Amino acid sequence: MLANDRLTPSVHVLAIMAVGLVTVLPSYYIADMESFRPTRALGPVFWLQPDNRSAATGQKSVPEAPKLQAQTACEPPHGNSSEEVGADKAAVAAVSAIKNTDVSHLYGEAHLTKFFRVLKERTQGPVRVLHYGDSTLAGDGIAKTVRARMQARFGNGGPGFFVASMDPRWMRRDDVRVDRTGDWNVQTILFGGNSGRYGLGGVVAKPNGKSQILVSPPTPKLSMGEHVELYTQKSRCDEKPVFEINGKKIDSVKRVEHQAFDQWIIEGTDPVKRVTITVTEPNLEVYGAVIEAARGITWETAAVVGIASGSIRHFDPVHLAEQTAARNPDLIVIMLGGNETNHGGLMTPEGRIYKEGFAAALNVLRQGAPKAACLVMSPLDQGMLNDDGRVTSRPLLERMVTYQRQVSLDNGCAFWDTWQFMGGRDSFARWLSQGLAWTDLNHLTERGLQRIGNAFSDALLQSQQRFEAGQ
Repeated sequence: MLANDRLTPSVHVLAIMAVGLVTVLPSYYIADMESFRPTRALGPVFWLQPDNRSAATGQKSVPEAPKLQAQTACEPPHGNSSEEVGADKAAVAAVSAIKNTDVSHLYGEAHLTKFFRVLKERTQGPVRVLHYGDSTLAGDGIAKTVRARMQARFGNGGPGFFVASMDPRWMRRDDVRVDRTGDWNVQTILFGGNSGRYGLGGVVAKPNGKSQILVSPPTPKLSMGEHVELYTQKSRCDEKPVFEINGKKIDSVKRVEHQAFDQWIIEGTDPVKRVTITVTEPNLEVYGAVIEAARGITWETAAVVGIASGSIRHFDPVHLAEQTAARNPDLIVIMLGGNETNHGGLMTPEGRIYKEGFAAALNVLRQGAPKAACLVMSPLDQGMLNDDGRVTSRPLLERMVTYQRQVSLDNGCAFWDTWQFMGGRDSFARWLSQGLAWTDLNHLTERGLQRIGNAFSDALLQSQQRFEAGQ
């Protein structure tokens, strides 16, 4: 014992560090504790900063904690309230020296046959793609490139589905602007709760009183489509959402009552250039909206910063499946894994625990559209700084990619190896040296994301051309 039975300041610090390690470390090796990881609630906000530079600081952003409020009965309302993205020549030149950058890396392309057939034969309604992911997708850097490439080839089907609670601090879409007035509580699948009801996009917004959702295109007066929908909790009173299209109130709104949610539909409008949706029922759960055209293709992202494949268990699977069925996607794309590079299941024999968890996540996301084609994108390479100053790949990442590929192909999904396209082991350091990655050693710059988006688009379009040639 120290003199006078007191601990010195240095021993105090060591004691605090020891307690912290004992408290935090298990969350990185026990899958069921992943929600307690300090980094699980954090996500980069690089898309908010001028020139997208802030990710180099590693700064993170956390949505405000939801306000807990009981589901009340109806109360009197209160309160008032694409053009194609071309390849970046500098980025292409910078990456040209990176080894192993063959644009294929697409496994199991036979699983995409149904999707390619729909692209060829669809005559009524747009071809719909749902793309799930974490922070890599939340900034829309990959998706906006793929969306522009696919819509340039097959026609612009509009934004399709988007969450009503889109917040640029942790999620955005380049093809649609969503603002809100009034006081809203927002919850996501990252933190759990709300009895698993997060809607199709993993985010639910609840107004405390009369509030509005304002939707507009990125370019003023640009048409977003002709068909509008809203997904909400089943209404508990007669106060229906009020729709205004291009400033004109719409009286003919069709309500489709599903078991777990209400679908509000407006058919045959003029080209939609602006939408205002007024919600008067307090605490009504609003999941998202749809604006689409009669033809073309949509590329609809459902991304939540910080989530992992284990987060998908927070969905009420019946609730999600019913909304997925209503959306009726033709292709479901899934890109998860960036937040689980230390998943304890990766170290189990043959990765059994990790593979079972990843397969379960695929099943939950697909069960509402069992006939839709499925494609999994592997996570990016991620780096770690060694004592000698070198940046190398995280040690379990290659194993994760291998397990994801096995699970995907075994479950009828095609697989695009993003990690291998980057160059495989230790490729993050090369991308970092070329200005294509951030110094947080986890994320890519806008140029890097565009490079991934173009390569993925090339792989899809080349596979589609092979399908066409074989018909």
